[in-house]
Amino acid sequence: MPENANNTANVSYGKFKSGGYFFVAPYGTPLPTDNTTALNEAFVNMGFMGDDGFVFDNSVTTNTAQDANGDTIASDSAAPTKTMTTTFREIKAASMKVVYGSGNVTDADGLLTVHDKGPNNETLSAVIEILLKDGRKDRKVIEQCSPNQLGSESIVYSSLVGKPLTWSIMKGKTTGDYITDYIDSTETEEA
Repeated sequence: MPENANNTANVSYGKFKSGGYFFVAPYGTPLPTDNTTALNEAFVNMGFMGDDGFVFDNSVTTNTAQDANGDTIASDSAAPTKTMTTTFREIKAASMKVVYGSGNVTDADGLLTVHDKGPNNETLSAVIEILLKDGRKDRKVIEQCSPNQLGSESIVYSSLVGKPLTWSIMKGKTTGDYITDYIDSTETEEA
């Protein structure tokens, strides 16, 4: 095959690791640096997520300057805005603490109590375990994020209950990345 030719081995649908695929930990928890090492025990499984999966939005504001005739004479990109949106399907203490803030949720004596005081602005770290075709793994690591925008919650007999949430993703202080992906390669030469 010619070098740099199209390769169907690099095309895949995104599925998720069975038994747990979205994990959240307090910011500052040691992060994985590959896609095989076990996660630090501080990472908590968030349970089932909605069938829209994870939606990442990337936007950049462009600053433009015009001269006296209204002609653009300079253009510069401002800092990017990165967000992730997903829907929590499991209504349990761990996920509700992420949605509403750890101090607003208690689970005692068989009663889960959630105080909705607006969005949670805690800074967290997140890991998403993705499975590509042919058993390839993609571990998406988000060093610094904040779950700060609650979506519209619809409760109706024909749909699962869910808590939609949009996260702000910030550039990590340790990695310098917004997101780091550790993906099994189809092209790496054997050592």
